[in-house]
Amino acid sequence: MAVTRADVAKLAGVSPAVVSYVLNPGSRPVSASARARIEAAIAELGYRPNAIAQALRRSSTMSMGLMVPNLGHVVVADTASALEDIAYELGYVLFVGSVGDDRERAERYLRTYVDRQVDAIIVIGSLAPELMAQIADEPLPVIVLDEIGAGSGISSIHTESRESSREVVTHLIEQHGHERIGCVTSSGSRSRTTGARVAGWRDALDAHGLPSGDDWVFTSAECTRTSGALGADTLLDSVAPTAFFTTSDMQAVGLIGAIRHRGLMVPRDIAVVSYENSDLAVRAFPGLTSVDCRTDEVARLAMERLVARLRDGALPETHDVVPTEIVYRASCGCDVPLANPAAST
Repeated sequence: MAVTRADVAKLAGVSPAVVSYVLNPGSRPVSASARARIEAAIAELGYRPNAIAQALRRSSTMSMGLMVPNLGHVVVADTASALEDIAYELGYVLFVGSVGDDRERAERYLRTYVDRQVDAIIVIGSLAPELMAQIADEPLPVIVLDEIGAGSGISSIHTESRESSREVVTHLIEQHGHERIGCVTSSGSRSRTTGARVAGWRDALDAHGLPSGDDWVFTSAECTRTSGALGADTLLDSVAPTAFFTTSDMQAVGLIGAIRHRGLMVPRDIAVVSYENSDLAVRAFPGLTSVDCRTDEVARLAMERLVARLRDGALPETHDVVPTEIVYRASCGCDVPLANPAAST
């Protein structure tokens, strides 16, 4: 049976109210002798205050709910980790639920978070419109780490995607002379930012009068190394690109492996650029040219926005766009130091 406040009071020889005064500093003065007896009783009995009950009295559970599409994706995991670190520093507990494209699973996590009376909800990626509407109706701060439209009542933060993707593909064209550039992407997360990256790829090609039809795009349901490899094989057998743009480092790593399997070299035979600049890009051989999606900055800004709403009450929805930068490495053909061959993909 759980130890109660009454048990502590009985052992210390005080009333339960006095125990409450000790557990809630500043509420009422307590004599040094009584405080010492209460603290000794707490230690002896192993009493732990009911954190939720205490939080309800101060209208906060000091907890947040996080919903993610897939923790197996390195950038999602990095973002979740950055959010958890900041939450910890602020004294919050972060509950994490991986929902994928399973609407029932997402609805269950949402209901669980609401029932636990979390102070706020964070969503990485987009959810089904019906579920987003349910979240918007909840009386607590919500922020989505993806591109969403204004007017939903939900705030968002995302990195700039279209222009930076256009820029990195333009680099392949203007600096390295490529005219046949394939695109490998995924559709499983419903992310609007992923679509913006593909649009940026197409913008660069259209601006130079180069082929950009759907036959130059491979789209998989999942963002994995396997899908990246399949995308490389499919496009090399059909339109034969001399370079690739991928919307994630995960797929880029699989793509590079498929190119090597054919006896070809990156970037000598086929160049590769990507988006995310995760640890995979750093460890790849050759080093992967990639757009940095600024996970730490996105996490910091998300927590800053949520804390402001918790502190100041209802605020107008905000839609922040975090600027990106391209990190150039050897995979595109630039003359930069290569990664350690031992740290291969």
